[in-house]
Amino acid sequence: MIAAINPLGPAPTTTASYSLTRAPYPTAERAVGRPYTPRVLAPNHLPPAYAAWNNRWGAPFGSQRIWARSIGKRMPRLTERYPRIRGPFAIQGNNDTRRYEYPWAYFAAPVEPGMRVVEIGGGLAGFQFVLSKQGVDVVNVDPGLEATGIGWPCDPSSIARLNQAFGTTVRLENTTLQDAGIADESVDHIYAISTIEHIPVDELPELAREMRRILKPGGKIVLTIDLFLNLAPFTRRAENRYGWNIDVKAFVDEIGIEKTVGVERELCGYPGFDPDDIQSRLEEFCYGQGYPALAQLVVLEKPAA
Repeated sequence: MIAAINPLGPAPTTTASYSLTRAPYPTAERAVGRPYTPRVLAPNHLPPAYAAWNNRWGAPFGSQRIWARSIGKRMPRLTERYPRIRGPFAIQGNNDTRRYEYPWAYFAAPVEPGMRVVEIGGGLAGFQFVLSKQGVDVVNVDPGLEATGIGWPCDPSSIARLNQAFGTTVRLENTTLQDAGIADESVDHIYAISTIEHIPVDELPELAREMRRILKPGGKIVLTIDLFLNLAPFTRRAENRYGWNIDVKAFVDEIGIEKTVGVERELCGYPGFDPDDIQSRLEEFCYGQGYPALAQLVVLEKPAA
């Protein structure tokens, strides 16, 4: 039986740390509900297409349909036994910023049946199962509680049970990307949703090189990276129980392919990044109610052959 996992509860012990003009929301896209790809920190407004995506898949906290919530509240053991009642996003807890991050990531790198994608640090979260439902070959690379940084429970038997529940075929590589044995240029897209900030600094350069190595020409790397408001450069504190504010510029430079989405003044580590400016405009951003964090959104694209 898979109980819901709350990453806002106690986290494993960790090692140590790694280091805005607002883009307008186009009126035409608001009107017709087209997917909108901002070049900013995740904003506070949710485009209609993102809201519809969340409603369809029950993101980010599980289905909010009255009957599903009622069963989950009154009979939690039943929903643990039958995960389809609340859907794939009810298994592992999320911060509020995921209401923007999940649909944004989905639309930032669209998938088609037959594609092969990797999600780094997918845990037991719902995004991997949504991708698999589209006919995509999904590999979740996650060492689980064996992570040297911060990890949450993730094991082959749990993934197998969730595959059975959701009619999906996600494959788990219960290790790091460096040890997953994925062939050169064999992956169409790579997703890392709120993962990079949990990984120790000394592992990030090798991770970056591995991401570049396995990505096909023309493929995309989609990153959402937490920006913790209770850590440096906003405070003197270096780390919290979930990770660190990484130097996004250093990580992107290490990957070594073109950044196509991500305003540099709103990405930690880039010249012009101004913590005071961001703090003064918090009402503009999608802010984590479960934990004080914003979401940095980045897309990299490998040149076509």
